[in-house]
Amino acid sequence: MKITVLVENTTKNPKLKQKHGLSLYIETNTNKILFDLGPDETYLYNAKQLGIDLTEIDTVILSHGHCDHGGALLGFLKFNDKAKIYVSKKAFEQYYIKVLFAKVYVGLDRSLIGSERFILTDDTMQIDDELFLFSDVDGHFRTKSNNVLLAKTQSGYVQDDFYHEQNLIVTEKDKAVLFSGCSHRGIANIVRTAHKHQPLIQAVFGGFHLYNPVAKTTEPVAVTHQLAKELSAYETVYYTGHCTGNKAFKIMQNIMGDKVQHLSTGSVFERN
Repeated sequence: MKITVLVENTTKNPKLKQKHGLSLYIETNTNKILFDLGPDETYLYNAKQLGIDLTEIDTVILSHGHCDHGGALLGFLKFNDKAKIYVSKKAFEQYYIKVLFAKVYVGLDRSLIGSERFILTDDTMQIDDELFLFSDVDGHFRTKSNNVLLAKTQSGYVQDDFYHEQNLIVTEKDKAVLFSGCSHRGIANIVRTAHKHQPLIQAVFGGFHLYNPVAKTTEPVAVTHQLAKELSAYETVYYTGHCTGNKAFKIMQNIMGDKVQHLSTGSVFERN
């Protein structure tokens, strides 16, 4: 399995563009997958620079209904005419973020609702022998960063419950890797649920949502400490970035050491 970071908030490669968002290219023995697309065409530019042909993608997994992960969806539909796109049945509902006294739309392009390219997912779905999706996560992760995210309903704005968030487990032989977009339901909750589905998980990729980019605030140190201790209980390596935030990452690394690594645009990881 080979994982290439096409979009992340940072980059160490001057030939690649960085952007607030996430997109991972995953190549296995039988699948070529995009896990999230990022906010715009940045993933296309970076893929070209890295020599990755995205017309060959056969599977797209959209982790949740926020534009920094699925803003490039319309462009992808025009660029690639064969990939199946797995998206939660709740992903195209209306999602907002509170910015001072305003509510800013951060959801997906609702004009795409009903596209025949989409496969709508629910609690779990076994795509094939390698790919398994789940959103049946036990528990919520109520944090300052999550509390500013809203869903618009017929009765008004309510706090987002993130039931539109799904996670991917890729299994090859006796090894498995977990992919999570922003882990709004809580990365510890997601990992615990993932192990119920697949006990062979050795690595986790994704953001942990410990940083609010609008308010530029990080979750309290005590929250990050507790999270690091919970994650350390597993024989797992965590690769994180995007919404985790630099301050939270450093706190976690002080506790977890090499068990937590930073994602960056252009990073390549191979799981043998």
